[in-house]
Amino acid sequence: MAETDWQARARERKRRVNLVVGTLFCIGLLSGFLVGFFEDEKADLLSANSIPPWLAVASAILFVVATTIGSWKLMQVSDELERTIHIKTTVVAGNVMLIGYPTWFILWKGGIVPEPDALWLFLAGFAASAIAYAWYKLR
Repeated sequence: MAETDWQARARERKRRVNLVVGTLFCIGLLSGFLVGFFEDEKADLLSANSIPPWLAVASAILFVVATTIGSWKLMQVSDELERTIHIKTTVVAGNVMLIGYPTWFILWKGGIVPEPDALWLFLAGFAASAIAYAWYKLR
């Protein structure tokens, strides 16, 4: 059976998406390895000052650059449906954080909840993004 043009384009698009995702995965793996290698063994898992400042700055810069370029490249290689799904999941995650922090902050000011924790807000946004992606992708 002869391969049609759209099948070849779909396979090439999937290869490009996998290349971008694989590159981002490797960058994250390298960053995580370096943080684990240089982390203070006596410090708690979530304690401050557990990695050298140079590594914190380098990791933050690497994260911002990789996320910015990776998102831009993914938008270029994705089709219209996938772009729409990514935009919707980004909005959901952003709304969770946009609504979550002020709500938590005002409840904290009232003495009802503990001080807002950035890690929990990040995890809530990440979980919302993953759930929204599954919802939009699988329905």
